[in-house]
Amino acid sequence: MDELIFKDEINRPEITLVPLNNKHNISLLRAFEVDIKTQKKYMRNIVFMVENEFITDNMADSVLLKEELLLFEKGDAQNRFFQLVSRKINGNTVLSLSLNLSSGKTIHISKSEAKAIVSLWNMAMMGYSFSRILEFETQQTLQSWTQALYDNYLLELENKCK
Repeated sequence: MDELIFKDEINRPEITLVPLNNKHNISLLRAFEVDIKTQKKYMRNIVFMVENEFITDNMADSVLLKEELLLFEKGDAQNRFFQLVSRKINGNTVLSLSLNLSSGKTIHISKSEAKAIVSLWNMAMMGYSFSRILEFETQQTLQSWTQALYDNYLLELENKCK
């Protein structure tokens, strides 16, 4: 966020969190730049989070993740985020998209969950122009996202003193 949005008397950063799947705690974070004088809001970044882990850190990767969800059955070894896996559930063989998290946990997304996540993504983007985000695309750092989430009351930081 610090690379994208300058905090001054004219601009302030704003983060919104859009839940895409409660079962797996999948969310879309939208970063905005708000021009205080004109009251205009410009989208500056979109990232996916699963649980407390950033899966993407820029718009391009977020769109790629969305496309992998859209192409559910056509998943292959070239997919960056998801692998198509066959699993047994209640004696039935089902296809799922598998995502390995840095924590070591693996989540499995069903076809209907993938479609719902894409639908919610599309609804969350309605009415926003992407011209500014594409013009100023840059990667966020974990530190800049953490600070932006804290500034927008979406994260509590603990002060641990020993």
